[in-house]
Amino acid sequence: MEDDAMNEMTSLPPRVHLKLSALEDAEQAALTLSTSTTRKIAELQHALALNPNGPHADATRLEIERLEGLQKKYQDQHRQRADLNAKVRRFLAMLPADAQLSDARPIKIRMKDGETHLDAVERIRREIAGLASERLQTEQAGLPPSELKQRVKQWVAEQATRGRPTITATHDQFEVTFVDPAAYSMHLDIPSALAWLDPQRMEARLIEQINALPRPKLALTPSEKADKLRDLKQSILILERQEERIIVSADEAGQTIARRGTASPSAISGLVVDRSKANAA
Repeated sequence: MEDDAMNEMTSLPPRVHLKLSALEDAEQAALTLSTSTTRKIAELQHALALNPNGPHADATRLEIERLEGLQKKYQDQHRQRADLNAKVRRFLAMLPADAQLSDARPIKIRMKDGETHLDAVERIRREIAGLASERLQTEQAGLPPSELKQRVKQWVAEQATRGRPTITATHDQFEVTFVDPAAYSMHLDIPSALAWLDPQRMEARLIEQINALPRPKLALTPSEKADKLRDLKQSILILERQEERIIVSADEAGQTIARRGTASPSAISGLVVDRSKANAA
């Protein structure tokens, strides 16, 4: 397993490799702080138990209280970083073996006048949330009436084909059968038979039903929906790369900003994946 992990790391682009190493180091640093703080608390609690009324007992209690606050902070940091790294590793493990991997282009930090790193990250996260909301609305979009009516035409045509009867005509017999003898069920397919008998009337009645339906808040054709979702995905990824660059800049300045658990692993790692060449291979 370690050899597989090492091979996976060495196959990554250089800057991505360094980024993952930095993320692992950050996770380990949080674990070290959490472990050492827990040990200090245990030592102070042991000393206090031996001399609960000593001259330094009150100061020891205050120190234990302070360290317990830090302990929770470090434990939360370690948990968040461990979960994030596990998510990135799962993402890498699921990549196609022949996908083309490359480093993302360096992102320039775009901060407004007077903004701190945290201000800029929060602003970008609001923009991401807005686009995510728009993406959800797009995913739930209905079809425009014109598209529905086109589908009615297609459905009626398909049903009419299925409803075409079988005619048996010989010197001794003439029979019209609306049931396919090869079908699993011998029940008459009434919609198909009606579509064959009078496709125009069935189509007109179904369109009347469509005209009576409530209009969706957002109506898109399948191609419009696919295009919009693709554009939204790209816009969110660009913002996430900006967010990650500012988080790294803040860390370099000595300020820790927690990453979002829902952030894209490719944005966090700085990895660009070209799946098209893998699929075409």
